[in-house]
Amino acid sequence: MEILIVLAWIASCIFCYTTAKKKNLNAGLWAFLGFFFGVFAVIGVLISKPK
Repeated sequence: MEILIVLAWIASCIFCYTTAKKKNLNAGLWAFLGFFFGVFAVIGVLISKPK
């Protein structure tokens, strides 16, 4: 069960990174936020506006 939680955290990190890169945002920062805040960072990157 713990492996699923870790995989979800890594998936949110990768998703935040790729979405931020497409929106021309700071991808490294969003990857960091995705790793530490998980689903909350995914929501944040989805509602953020592109530069």
